[in-house]
Amino acid sequence: MPANNLAVLPNELHLGWAGRVMQWLGFATRLVLVNLLFVAGALAGLLVLGLFPAAVAATTILARLRAGLAGEHLVRDFISVYRFQFWHANRVGSIFWLAGVVLGLNVLSVLGPEGAVLLSSPVHAVLLLLAALAGTATFMAAATAVAICSRCRDSVAGTWRTAFVLPLVSPMMSISLLLSLVACAVIFSGMTVLLPLAGASVPLLLSGWLVERRLSALQQGHTVPA
Repeated sequence: MPANNLAVLPNELHLGWAGRVMQWLGFATRLVLVNLLFVAGALAGLLVLGLFPAAVAATTILARLRAGLAGEHLVRDFISVYRFQFWHANRVGSIFWLAGVVLGLNVLSVLGPEGAVLLSSPVHAVLLLLAALAGTATFMAAATAVAICSRCRDSVAGTWRTAFVLPLVSPMMSISLLLSLVACAVIFSGMTVLLPLAGASVPLLLSGWLVERRLSALQQGHTVPA
């Protein structure tokens, strides 16, 4: 190893508190940039066609940030992933849009004409509870599908199968994912100024990390959810 490299390594290994602060500030700045790119990508597809490709592209860039592999051209990299994953991500996301519409119609049917829950029968309360549980499961499956698409290019049917089965066979991952998303919702609802800065990038960062960690553990154990 050259002598000049030997002189640089101690400085890199011992950055001190100032160096660590600068690293965290740089990471936070990139989180804000990814959040803005996600919003721009979702709006570019008129939300319906842009939400899932933007989420997949943002999760891909955030995974590179976690691994320290992100380059200096985040905007260019985001656009490349967004364009590459556009139609595939929309095909994967179609089932979740459909499930959201069906669940929304079911909730509206349970609610009264003025928006109050019909409590004339316990059946309505049970139906509302089931709709809430189905909505939560669908949302977690959608978050899992986004992480899967950012990790590998599987078939649409294969992605659906893994996205719906993985949370069921991985209760710890599901609980961690749910608690993380709830915590993000509570924090951002109490500090709305952070919402346009990291309202999407932080949840995508956490969900992508949790799903990636579980999939890696399954692959190392040669176990695939079926």
